[in-house]
Amino acid sequence: MRSLLLIFLLSFSFFKSQKCYDLKEVLKVQPTNLYKPHLLAAQNFGIKILEDSKSVDRYIAKGKFVKVKKKSRGYRLQTLEYSRPYLVKKARATLENMANKFATETKSFFVVSSVTRTMEDQCNLRKVNSNASLGISSHNYGAAFDISYVRFNHLLKVDPKLENKLEKLLEEYKNMGRIFYIKEKQQSCYHVTVRRY
Repeated sequence: MRSLLLIFLLSFSFFKSQKCYDLKEVLKVQPTNLYKPHLLAAQNFGIKILEDSKSVDRYIAKGKFVKVKKKSRGYRLQTLEYSRPYLVKKARATLENMANKFATETKSFFVVSSVTRTMEDQCNLRKVNSNASLGISSHNYGAAFDISYVRFNHLLKVDPKLENKLEKLLEEYKNMGRIFYIKEKQQSCYHVTVRRY
C-alpha cells in the first residue's frame, strides 16, 4: 500500500511539473498580418515572453510592471481568472487616460476583462476557451488589455451609444500612435495593445 501511495505521489509531481505548452511549437505559429503590429509593439517594451508566475514576479520586483487598480475613474477591472492585474507603466497610464476621458465624455465606465497573461495562463485558458490564441499574444508581454463592449457600468447588455463612444476613443488613440486595437467578436471585447510612444 505504501509503495502504491509513493508511486501515485511521484506520478502526480511529475505531471504537475510538466508544462502544458511547448514554447518552440507556440513560437512556430505565425500571427496574422492584422496582429503582427500588436506583437511588435508589445515586444518594444523589452519584456521577454512571460512563461509563468515567477517571470511576472521578476518584472514586478524590477519595477517594470505596475498593478492595475480594481477600480478607477472610467473603468472597473473584472475578477480575473486567466490573467494578472499588471501592465508595463506606459500601458497602465494609457488605460487610465483613456478611461478618464471616457468617463468625462459619457459619465459612465467600461469593464476591463483581461490584462497580462503568462504562457501558462494562456494554456489554461485554451482548455476552457477554444478561441484563445494558440500563438504568442501581446498579453504575454504585459502591454495589452481587453475592454468589454457589452458591459458598461457593470450591466451586461448591448449599449450602442456607449460602444460607439468607446470605439471612437480607441480610434482617436490609434490615430495618435498610442495603441493598436482589434474588435474581437467572439469575446465581445476590444483587444488593445499599447505602443511605446
